[in-house]
Amino acid sequence: MTLTAILNNLSQLSETELRTLNRAACNQLKANRNAESARKRDLFSPGDHVQWNGRMGHTVGVIIRIKRKKAIVEVGGFQNWDVPLAMLSAVV
Repeated sequence: MTLTAILNNLSQLSETELRTLNRAACNQLKANRNAESARKRDLFSPGDHVQWNGRMGHTVGVIIRIKRKKAIVEVGGFQNWDVPLAMLSAVV
């Protein structure tokens, strides 16, 4: 079934079916995010130079510590930011 077909048929689903669909979608998103975090955790190590786009725009820093889903990144020598691993990419 395509996404368009699912969206077109949402009005025909009961509340229980909608809740089940929502729970399945949320669980799949969580699994995808966990897999991405695990992949990035293996990719990066402390001392790596990384970049990301966040609330402050494009930012570059050095990884100090890697946690389960986030990394502590030193920015500008005086600030340490807790950045989600999924947002990070290596500086080339």
